[in-house]
Amino acid sequence: MKDKKKIIGSIIIVFILAVFTVIGYVLSKPEKTNINEEEIFVENVKSTEKENSKSEKEITVYVNGEVKNPGVYKLNENSRVEELIKISGGYSSNADTGKLNLAKKLKDEDYIYIEKKGENNGGTNNSAAPTNSGISAEGKVDLNTASKEELKTIPGIGDVTAQKILDYREKQGTFKNFEDLKAIGRIGDKTIEKIKEKAEIR
Repeated sequence: MKDKKKIIGSIIIVFILAVFTVIGYVLSKPEKTNINEEEIFVENVKSTEKENSKSEKEITVYVNGEVKNPGVYKLNENSRVEELIKISGGYSSNADTGKLNLAKKLKDEDYIYIEKKGENNGGTNNSAAPTNSGISAEGKVDLNTASKEELKTIPGIGDVTAQKILDYREKQGTFKNFEDLKAIGRIGDKTIEKIKEKAEIR
């Protein structure tokens, strides 16, 4: 009789243990699922960050003249001259800093030359200096980089229109094509045809 009670007791204990084991297993499954979901989320975030970094375009520009480390540098698209000066070590002690527009946006293949103090004084002409101007070697004026005086050399562009072009560049960024000139007013198709003879968009 005692043996039967022991057997029954053992069966009950085994049954209870089995029930607790099953319950423990079931309760543990959601936790593992949550962990897996968190791991997947983290991986997705990392993947998105990598894709974003790849999609960010780079430009290559060359800075020369009176900077501490002249050379070719890679920057993010829409970087400005100020950033280029910083990564090239800053100005040398002889740099003429008054002629450079630090707020100008850089484009791929730009060449920025930092003049020495007094380099162009007294009528001297340095062959590298014109790279900071808006006039190309072919004599065409770049609407995106030219100064007000340079813009006024273009047929059909006077003092008022030249200033409006500068204002447009400051607020809207660069011109993408000649049709954009219509946005500043007082410029129609005939005027644009005249402008094209002496101007370009780089």
